[in-house]
Amino acid sequence: MVAAIAWLACMGVGVSAAQAQTVSPQSAVDMVRARNQAVTRILDAAGDSVDAPTREQLKDIINGLIDFPELSRRALSRHWDARTEQERADFIDVFRQLIRNSSVKKLGAYRADSVTYNPPEPARDGVKVVTLAYKDDSSAEVHYLMHQVDGEWKAYDVVVDGSSTMRTYRDSFNKEISRGSYEAMYAKLLDRLKDDS
Repeated sequence: MVAAIAWLACMGVGVSAAQAQTVSPQSAVDMVRARNQAVTRILDAAGDSVDAPTREQLKDIINGLIDFPELSRRALSRHWDARTEQERADFIDVFRQLIRNSSVKKLGAYRADSVTYNPPEPARDGVKVVTLAYKDDSSAEVHYLMHQVDGEWKAYDVVVDGSSTMRTYRDSFNKEISRGSYEAMYAKLLDRLKDDS
């Protein structure tokens, strides 16, 4: 449960244009913290009853930190280059919707008792932001791997207690494609999206 808290509750709203101009490593930590606080404020105001408009708002907030095009490219890995521009755009759109829908299925998982934020660490493509989420007697360590996109820090992977979101999807997509084809895997994603609607 804490793993879900860490991955879901630490995401959030966008920042102002002035804030986006600040691209220091520390600003990546500030963005993660701001998103966490935004989620907490909304859930506190909503109480035990979260209506449909609030769920849509939470989808925007929770997933606002993710660089979906980059996550999509890395998740498809070696299959990305073989896709047409239209196939890539369609995949990014469906992948984004699936993650957004999934992010609000268990809202209780968003309620961490506290979250601590370590100083940013250098990473291959930008910075790594490490947070520790606490719930009751449990805790989870979350690594946000972030790079700059248009003057703003975005996450292309989130690693929860050693489990990489990007690698998990990549392994799943590779397995499905190896069993059949990219088209068959994509059709399954569309079916999942319909089931979520």
